[in-house]
Amino acid sequence: MILALDLINEIQDRLSYPQSETIESGSLSSEERKLLRLLNTVLQAWGGLKDWHLLRTDADLVTLAVELGDTETVGSEQYVTATQNVSTITIDNGTFDDTYLDRAIQITGSPYVYRIAEVPSATELTLNRGWIEDSITAADEKTFKIGMDRYVLPTNYDRATGDLRAFFAPYGIEAVGPEAFREIRRREPGISYGEPRYFTIYGQNEAETQEVLHFHPYPESARMLEYQYQRAHHKIDSDNDKVLVPQRYKEALIEMVLQLALRDYEDDPKMQATLADMLRSFNQQNSATEITEDQKVLRPKNDMRRRVRNAYRRGGVGVDWGGYFDIAGNVGFHR
Repeated sequence: MILALDLINEIQDRLSYPQSETIESGSLSSEERKLLRLLNTVLQAWGGLKDWHLLRTDADLVTLAVELGDTETVGSEQYVTATQNVSTITIDNGTFDDTYLDRAIQITGSPYVYRIAEVPSATELTLNRGWIEDSITAADEKTFKIGMDRYVLPTNYDRATGDLRAFFAPYGIEAVGPEAFREIRRREPGISYGEPRYFTIYGQNEAETQEVLHFHPYPESARMLEYQYQRAHHKIDSDNDKVLVPQRYKEALIEMVLQLALRDYEDDPKMQATLADMLRSFNQQNSATEITEDQKVLRPKNDMRRRVRNAYRRGGVGVDWGGYFDIAGNVGFHR
């Protein structure tokens, strides 16, 4: 692996700058700070270039089951009390805690869905807005359903590995864009639950640190879904931080940092445009040698191709290469 301090010193050596004993000190020279900033800029852009195997990682997502209010257990019925324009509601025999934050809640007979913003006590929930309908009491025997359709992705999530359509394909969950997702929600409003059929990715969590994945319908049961993603390269700021670029491309990485350093760009848009050009050129030169997504190529074996070609040549008929080939090496032709 490439260590950050070693890499910075090699770049500085080529620029005839003094060597650094550390990049962790609070008293770095202006040259050291500049090279460190440029290195991190290149590494962040590098991660989006293609599906680098060093930045590929596995993850899992555990869905939360939909919870329905209890109306069957005598003495433990969970009926709702809500006051118009007041955001805090009360639920008899509730057992809520902070794990319910950001879940969606819908009250029996109401078309509206609210989000749980706070949990003041085991029997109280504060909604993301005031109760907009007529007040209700426990005597009205209105209960609830609570579900979770929003899940934060890892903090270092950059993008899906390969095609987003393959993200949850093994589970039969289809990727759709945000607009298509909202249209589906408009057709099926409220907390409809079951096995998720669609997902999309948009927006961030409240702290603006993680992207959010949305399911429809709301997952009915707890389930673990596995997926792959490309992580963003971590920020380099310690001597022993590892630079996650293949060793064989170390020279290309150094060259990119050197070009940006020598041009002395302080104008960020100009620097980004130059970096994009360098990465595009690098990608074109190396795409044939880098393993990204596996792809099955359907073609006949060489001996089969030769026999077919020779047989048709003897009859004076050209070979129709618009035929089809199966993965076992058999050949056929469309009629």
